[in-house]
Amino acid sequence: MAIDANTGEILHNQGGDQEVFPASLTKMMTLYMTFELIELGRMNYASKIKMTPEGAARAPSKLNMKPGEELTVQEAIKALVTKSANDVATALAQHIGGTEANFARLMTAKAREIGMTRTTFRNASGLPDPDQTTTARDMLTLGLRLQDDFPRHYKLFNTRTFSFSGKTYRNHNTLLRTYEGTDGIKTGYTRASGFNLVSSVRRDGKHVVAAVFGGKTARARNATMQRVLSSALAKASRNKTRKPALVARAPQPKPVRQNQRVAEAPVRAPQPQPLPPPAPTAPAAAAPERPNKIAVARVRPVLMGNSTTAGSEAPPPEAPRFATAGATALPPAQHENYARAQQAFPRFVPETGALRPSTLQAQAAHLEAASGPALAPPQQPPPQQVAARMPSPRPSAPTGDFQIQIGAYANVAEAERRMNAARARAPDLLGSYTSFAMPVASGSSTLYRARFAGFDSAGATRTCSQLRSMQIDCFVTRGQ
Repeated sequence: MAIDANTGEILHNQGGDQEVFPASLTKMMTLYMTFELIELGRMNYASKIKMTPEGAARAPSKLNMKPGEELTVQEAIKALVTKSANDVATALAQHIGGTEANFARLMTAKAREIGMTRTTFRNASGLPDPDQTTTARDMLTLGLRLQDDFPRHYKLFNTRTFSFSGKTYRNHNTLLRTYEGTDGIKTGYTRASGFNLVSSVRRDGKHVVAAVFGGKTARARNATMQRVLSSALAKASRNKTRKPALVARAPQPKPVRQNQRVAEAPVRAPQPQPLPPPAPTAPAAAAPERPNKIAVARVRPVLMGNSTTAGSEAPPPEAPRFATAGATALPPAQHENYARAQQAFPRFVPETGALRPSTLQAQAAHLEAASGPALAPPQQPPPQQVAARMPSPRPSAPTGDFQIQIGAYANVAEAERRMNAARARAPDLLGSYTSFAMPVASGSSTLYRARFAGFDSAGATRTCSQLRSMQIDCFVTRGQ
């Protein structure tokens, strides 16, 4: 598939909605997540990434780093762009998400958020997994979003060579050197996927982005890509009518006053539409016709909080559309993130470097004013009662209307990490309950309420009291 990035028009489509394996094109989303955290101020190019045992054990292509060795975020980015290093992708994923499985869940959630409706990620590298699938249309959506959302970082996809530990690696994307106007972006290969490539070309005021999957060889794939690009460029427009997609993420964090509320009334938040599929090519196809335009610049409102999000993949009422699934995989005990999870929960988030939410009691008070009556946070029980109380057995599939909130954080990744840590510290209390991150506007920023859902009234109050006795701050509210 090829599109005119100036107008959004589809210029070529041959099976662009067929389910395929992304292989190392997966790293485009790994880098999208990395760029986003850099823009949020949680990392920078000089931040250190430590190679993990799991990363070092990954199959090639890799840098062959040993566990404990370090590289900077900028080096990690260039290693993914040029060498397509699987060991670095895993280490970066664990640095951000605690575990690679958790990071893959965040990748999938982000894919849905930016309009990639038919993509599922299971790892950060693209190594073979039968459940990790995508389409050419979704990868073009991602290719455009990388350019629209992160123009400064996108330039790194044009890196021709990368030197590390005395070795120099050439970019696998040879079109950077052989096809005029190519500025990126990524190659991919596994036996199951064949040779894949997403390319972006700017020439004579025209801008085309194309995806090719399933080449028998790298040379055959490149030849196909050049034919598609040349044909598309001949039809492309020099007039820029497509507007950059709205960035559906929290803006650069700003310092928050100690007494400033962090939970505001739910608002309507924009969600970019997926690229519309083309008209069916055979009479047997049942899909309705849609316009032959890529609509990454259009957005539709998504109802949050008291409203139900539209869409066939919407979660149950207690979990908003962008909620993350309840964690089932936790970091191994030897990981640094897991060690941090064993520490007492602070009420603030010093590691973000900027966002410092107010107390949960203040959040509860504001929720009562903004969204109707909420249960008051339980009082701290006497120590002798805490010592005598044992966790109550939980049903296997809780469906109550009440929820427990343990904090509000700058981004989904931080909320997910906090919920994972809470579940690890109190498995008997939280193990069977669904966790999710509810996005909510707070001034010019977006915060994510970290919540566990499915409690009845008495169970929520009792559980929150026990969590508070473990120094995990919380309050109880009714599901919206």
